[in-house]
Formats: sequence, C-alpha cells, structure tokens
Amino acid sequence: MAASSPHEKAHDGNHRASGHYRRLLVMIALSFAVMYLLMYAMVDRPGNVFHNLNQIYMAGLMAAPMLLIEVLLMRSMYPDRRLNLLLAFCALVVALVCWLGIRGQWAIGDQQFLRSMIPHHAGAVLMCRKAELDAPDLRRLCDGIIRGQEAEITQMKSRLE
Repeated sequence: MAASSPHEKAHDGNHRASGHYRRLLVMIALSFAVMYLLMYAMVDRPGNVFHNLNQIYMAGLMAAPMLLIEVLLMRSMYPDRRLNLLLAFCALVVALVCWLGIRGQWAIGDQQFLRSMIPHHAGAVLMCRKAELDAPDLRRLCDGIIRGQEAEITQMKSRLE
C-alpha cells in the first residue's frame, strides 16, 4: 500500500534511506574484507600468506575513500546531511589513522614486521618467476632476487616459530 499523507510519505522515505545507510555500511565492511584478502594476490604460495596489521592498514586506507565517494556520488540515496557529514568525518579519520599507521609502522614490532615482510618478499618471488623478461641482465637480477628473497623468507619463518 502506498503512503498517502505527507507524514506517511516522509516516514516511508526515511525508512528507505535508513535501509540505504545500512547497506552502505555492509558494502564498506565487505569491501574492506575483500580488499584485505586481495592484498595477498601477489603472494607466490599459500604458505607465505601471513595475516598482519599492515594489510589491515592498507585495506582501511582503500575502504575509507570508498565511503566518501559513495556518499558524494549517490547523494540522492543518502539524504541525511548530518549523518553524511559524520560518515565523511569517520572516513577521513580512518584514512588518516591508516595512512599514519603505515607510514609510522604503528604497533609493528618483531612479529608483525615478519608477518608483513614474508608476503612482501613472496610478491617479489612471484613477479620474478612469472615475468616474461627478455633482457638477460634482468633475468639474472631476478634469479638473484628469487634466491635472496626465498632465503630471507626461510629465515623470517624460522623466527616466527
């Protein structure tokens, strides 16, 4: 049944908008999770995937601007100006905290450092193994990178045990 009075129409519109806001938060949470997982796309093998705080910082740094962009571009779906300002403020704070966390390596001690570096090194191994390099000097460089990075991965894994 369609809303007939102005009050019912306003209530119906507010209810619809609150649903949009709920879906927005679900979308951002899912996007954060997907981005976090996709950060491991460059890892050469599953055994070199280590969950770490730097990946959380990066996923947050990517998800926060998505919230801003969605609210700005889809303004008609998000009519509550005060809530939009609050969401924008929160997104900016999250982006800033994540940026500073990465740049300052906040809460990255020995264990988190190793857990961050293993996937990073594994990415270099993957690139060197899969890149179709023609230049012999680059191939030699990659061979050295593979040997060096794999030795360092082994060393870092032994420190985690």
